[in-house]
Order: sequence, then structure tokens, then C-alpha cells
Amino acid sequence: MKTVFAALNAKYIHINLALRSIGAYCSKHNPVIREYTINDNVDSIISSLHYEKADVIAFSCYIWNIEKILYISQCLKKVNPSLVIIFGGHEVSHDSAELMGESEWIDYVIRGEGEKPMLALLDRISSGKNCSDVPSLTYRFGEDIVQNPLCDAGNLNEYPFAYDDTICDFKGKIVYYESSRGCPFNCSYCLSGDNRRVSYLELDRVKKELLFFIHNNVPLVKFVDRTFNADKKRAYEIFRFIIEHSKNTRFHFELAGNLIDDETIELLKTAPEGLIQFEIGVQSTNPDTINEIGRNIDFDSVRNNVIELMKLNNIHIHLDLIAGLPYEGYDSFVRSFDDVIKLRPHVLQLGFLKLLKGSRLRNQREKFGYKFKEKAPYEVMENDFISFDEIIKLKGIEDTLEKFYNSGDFSRSMDFLFEKISSPFAIFERIYDYYTQNGLFDRAVSLEMRYDILEQVFLYDGFSDCVKADRLTNKKAKMPYENEKEFKEQCFEFLKNDKNIQKYLPHHIGRAPRIIYKRLRFEKMFGGVYLYESQNDTLIDITEDF
Repeated sequence: MKTVFAALNAKYIHINLALRSIGAYCSKHNPVIREYTINDNVDSIISSLHYEKADVIAFSCYIWNIEKILYISQCLKKVNPSLVIIFGGHEVSHDSAELMGESEWIDYVIRGEGEKPMLALLDRISSGKNCSDVPSLTYRFGEDIVQNPLCDAGNLNEYPFAYDDTICDFKGKIVYYESSRGCPFNCSYCLSGDNRRVSYLELDRVKKELLFFIHNNVPLVKFVDRTFNADKKRAYEIFRFIIEHSKNTRFHFELAGNLIDDETIELLKTAPEGLIQFEIGVQSTNPDTINEIGRNIDFDSVRNNVIELMKLNNIHIHLDLIAGLPYEGYDSFVRSFDDVIKLRPHVLQLGFLKLLKGSRLRNQREKFGYKFKEKAPYEVMENDFISFDEIIKLKGIEDTLEKFYNSGDFSRSMDFLFEKISSPFAIFERIYDYYTQNGLFDRAVSLEMRYDILEQVFLYDGFSDCVKADRLTNKKAKMPYENEKEFKEQCFEFLKNDKNIQKYLPHHIGRAPRIIYKRLRFEKMFGGVYLYESQNDTLIDITEDF
């Protein structure tokens, strides 16, 4: 019996951990793993899976791929009615009977954790036995659709490591890793903390598996643990281990910001720059919102911890906000935005609430007047607190945030504007207004044009020099370099002075001025003269000696 596990990932750089975890547990059936992306040609995916000539195809279903998987699986079943189609994953775990009633080509749905049910199901299919005792299974029995009871949550230590030597084939991709499953919190918009039970891998095993990634020079390992530091001592030990064994692999963690303690911050001071990335979900700073969604996180504590982490200058910090939560109107969201971005994280992700199947908030949708898209990803359109017009505007502001803040291409300009404008949200709102008035959301806007746009939107004295410095030091940007004759002559006089070379450019000692000049840029800005050397990415103030 040939079995294929298939997934449509959101991006090419992603790897589907679920398929590999379940595949490793079901290794005796030798499942073939086939991964595509939601951007791949659908007909090509259908052809590829058809040519596998599989007896069973199991699909990993999430909000980003469910519509395409439904279509692909239906097409495959039409040309091969004997093909067994299995669905699993978050997206089909909460309405499996309804889904199978609407989609007659689906033979089985596995709800919740998939390792044990999938192995049991494949055993029954391969032996021709009845599957009525397979836990967590939804299946057809004559004209009826039957749902078996969910199996107990498994112990992660029962499951084998998801990766093997083929990891060397994943160059340029993110490797996902699970050292715990479940979440001790029960946020109303999320499914991870349904029973607040957390299963942890034994620390010795975690260390062994992390060394596997390090020794194989995996570029980035992203922990999928929903709240990595729920057990602070365990988190500390893993941080200590990766710092001690740091090499070329970077690690990404999702943390609860209020659970970061002083001892951990002291340890993180010793981490090599770039080794560790943190994603911290704030979601809102409105106390009524936080209380309603059940996060129970004190923002003052989060703020203080993020400030301390940012001071370290060695860890990439990513903070999250969600628009569309209960009691969070437009003005309240602006306050949350300002509270969070004033911490100056490297990235601020502005997400939009999705009413996931099975989530408590979806079940409360009438209480808060939610209107949302009926098809995945079930994104909120409006509720009693925020209108659709305001959601649309926030979508545009999210786009400007990505381009002008999260990109890192305008750091000096942003520093200037944050000092000048009391509400950082207003910065992106003004850029949004300019884009809207000039129809720029509907056309391609180059990086060079974005620098010009900033200078047109913000007319503060000295601001254009910040924009120039950002543009000058950005290797992705193009900037004309044509100095007038008199200034060019002054530059050569500067380079002819050995004392200047020794002071500012010792690595160019012995080179002719004309050779050095070709490797530098001299610019008048900030009331003085600066030189920039792209090779060393240095911008130096030489005013006093020019």
C-alpha cells in the first residue's frame, strides 16, 4: 500500500512539521512526503499527486490551504475513485462531520493530534480491517457519518524525531521544531490551549536534537512551542545550551513577555548577536480587551522586559498586535499601537483577527456583533467596536508599516519622526493618506520612490538629511552621485592628507587618492560632511577635518 502525505505550505521557505512528525511515527508504512505551496499551479499539483499512483493520500489542512486542498482532492478522487482520501489538521478538527457531509470524496478525517490515530488507521486500511475503533476518527458508515471519541493527548516523548539526514536538502528553508505541545493559557481566539495541558520533551532529548540542527548548519530553527517560556527554568536551560553551542544556526522562540525574568535577561546578555530571535504576542494593551480574551498579561511587565531586551542589542525582537478584538475600537487600537511601537521592536506585526473554527471567540460571535469572511481564513470584517471602513484603513496602514518600519530601510528617518511626532501611529497614517490620495496602493512603488515619498510627506527641517543617510547606507537603493567640481576637489585634498587617511581610513594607507575616492562617497548633510564606504558599511562624520 503506497501512502502519500501531502501539504500546501504558505511559502516555499516553510517546511511542514506535522507531516514529518506523523510520518516518522508511521514509518512502518513508508509514507512519501510531498510538499507544495499555495502559489504553485493547482493543475501541476494534481498531476504530480496523480503520478504518485498512491493508494492513500493524507492532506495536512490549515486555514491558508483548505480551499485548494478540497479542490485538488476532489479532482484526484474523480479520476481514481478507489483512492483513499484522508484529511487532518486544525482546519478540519472542529467540523469534520459537516465537512464530510458536504464533500463526499473525503473518506476519513483525523481530529486533533494525528500520530496515533493515523498509525491505527493505516494499519486498518492496509489489513482491510474495520476502523471503528480508531480514536479521533470521523468516517462513513453506510449513509451515516460517525465520529469516534478523541484520543488522549499524547506524550511527546513517545514520538520519534521528525528529521533525518535529508535535512541537508532544506537549504534556504526554515526548519520547525516542537519541544512542547499545548499551551497553559486559553486565549479566546486561539486553539492551542484548549485543555491547558502542556507536554514537554525531555531536556536531554531536546539538547541532542538541537545539536543535530547545529551540526548540520541549519540556518534557522523556529520553535513552534506556543509559549516557550511557560516553564521558565526549562527555557533558561535551553537558552544556556544554544548559547554554549552556538555556531551558524539561529533560533526563533515565541514567548510570553511577562514571564521573562532577570536571571534570563542576564543569561541572554552572553548570546552572540543574531543567535536568538523572540516573538512576543502583546495583541492589545486595552485592559478590557485583555481581560475578555483571557490573556491576563500585565503590559507594564511586558514593557519593562522588552525595554531590557532591546538594551542588549543582540536579540531580534518581534512584537505582535491583533486588530478586531473585543472592546478594541479604532481609537483604542491606535493607543495599543503607540504603546507597543514606542518600545521600538525590530518588527511590529499588525495582524487581523481570524475567527477560527473551534475557538471560544467564534462561538461568542453574536455577543460582539462579529461579521467575518465565511471562507478560510475567516478574517473579521467588523464588530460592535470597529467598522469595516476602519479595518480597511488599518489594512493599508499595515502595508505602510511593513514598507517603512519593518523593512529596516528607513531607520534614521523613523528615529527622527518618532522624536518629532508624539503618536507614532500618525506617522503611518500620514503615509497611508499620501498613498491613498495618489493611488499608490494600486501600483508598484520602488524603494527609491519611497525615499522620495517620505521627503514629500514630512517637511521638517533636517529630515531630508535623515532620508539621504538612510538611502546612502542602503545597498538595495540607488542614489545618484554627482558632486560639483569644487566639492570634488575638496574631497581629493582631504584624501591627499596622510593624517586624514590614518585617522579615518587606515585600511587605505598607501593607496592613491583617486583609487580611494572610487571606493567612497562624500556627502554634505547634517550641517557637515560625511563619507560612506559600502564595503565596511560605515558612515563617518569628517566635518572637523574637511
